[in-house]
Amino acid sequence: MPTDHLFRKGAATMRDRHPMIASNLELSPCAVSVLGQLFVEGPTSDNNITSKAGRCDLVSAGLAFHEAGLSSLTPDGERLAREWDLCSLYARRDRRWYLKARANARPEGAAVSLSESDAAVR
Repeated sequence: MPTDHLFRKGAATMRDRHPMIASNLELSPCAVSVLGQLFVEGPTSDNNITSKAGRCDLVSAGLAFHEAGLSSLTPDGERLAREWDLCSLYARRDRRWYLKARANARPEGAAVSLSESDAAVR
């Protein structure tokens, strides 16, 4: 089933094979905060989301979804959060997001160990 209708024209997706640049997506500060929260904490209930407006921005950009009172990142949202500029995360003092993104940073084409390849969730 085609999913082109989910992304606004020109939005970066995993299909592009190019790094997504956050400035091109024009995310609000609230959306950036929620992106970091969902990246670090995983699926989050409506009662614990830092900004419902930020979540809506992510959903409309195709970076998150909201269903049955839970919000979670899409694969594109996960990729964007993982590739976020580490210097800006350090400057924002977002320690949890910085540490998780730094731990997941891997050069393109780097080998994956057997323990990582057997992991159920990447």
